[in-house]
Amino acid sequence: MQKLDKKDKQLLTLLYLNSRMSFTQLGKELKLNSSSVERRLRQLKNSGTISSLFADVNLAKLGFKGYRIYLKFDVFDEKTEKDVLALFESYSRTLWGAVCEGAYDVLWRIIARDELEVEDAINLVTEKFGKSIVEKTVATTTYQTYLSWNRALEGERHPEFPLEKVAPAEKLDMTDMKILASLYNDARATTVDMAQQVGLTPDAVNYRMKRLTKEGFILGYTAWFDAKKLGFEYYKILISFRGMTQEKEKKFLDFCLEHNNVIFLNKCIGSWDIEVDIIVENTLELHRFITEIKTKFGHIIGNHKYVSAIEERMLNPIREYMSDSNGTK
Repeated sequence: MQKLDKKDKQLLTLLYLNSRMSFTQLGKELKLNSSSVERRLRQLKNSGTISSLFADVNLAKLGFKGYRIYLKFDVFDEKTEKDVLALFESYSRTLWGAVCEGAYDVLWRIIARDELEVEDAINLVTEKFGKSIVEKTVATTTYQTYLSWNRALEGERHPEFPLEKVAPAEKLDMTDMKILASLYNDARATTVDMAQQVGLTPDAVNYRMKRLTKEGFILGYTAWFDAKKLGFEYYKILISFRGMTQEKEKKFLDFCLEHNNVIFLNKCIGSWDIEVDIIVENTLELHRFITEIKTKFGHIIGNHKYVSAIEERMLNPIREYMSDSNGTK
């Protein structure tokens, strides 16, 4: 766990809101010179507190759907854990993966164009770990939203990041895809570096970036943090509903959007209706959160389980489009 001062926490909040802000802009907000901001950012990245600075790419507009694969093993030893983490990194459509404790041993988020690609991913897992897997389930994402980490960063609750939800697919040329992949890999990638990769001038890259933002392919630029480095545990609560209506769902979502512990929401079709990702200092705080939702929404919660993310990987799910094709974040 890295000791963070007030300026560090303010910097992390600003990076969540817009990780592409220049050092000059960040310095103005923090009342620091740009070299001090650059030094702090470098330290936060080197310590692992910042897991990723990335463009929030609207993957649905690129023709991709999000899928979640949940796995339970009979034996999950250190070798299996390492092999699972290696699989996350080797599979180019991995967005996020975690080794867990709780209801499941492994959670794997991927993107795919259709169910056949999902089947291929599942076959890959079963071929490698099939004898050890005792439970396997799949869910597809209908929408998801990313929230500020103000439980850890002690700032005000910011509005949620723009929703990424199912949308009609639109085709882009390979140059646009390479730019998106570079920005997903590193939100602070310079137009000069990207221009060299795609064979355009920096001005042409900048023009394309503005167009991709205007057309909704880029929803913003944000950051993902390592909860443990911030002194917190990261839990994912899996919930299925009963007697749900649109009005009841809205009340539940509004509650989560306003709750300081919640950092991510994902609505699914599958074994679970919604996933609520939270950060807590300890199991007592987890218990209090679950008690709160069961007290307020017990009449609509049919079943719930939770897992603790022990080790996670945040990866670039469109890195296949990068020029060097090895762009993990």
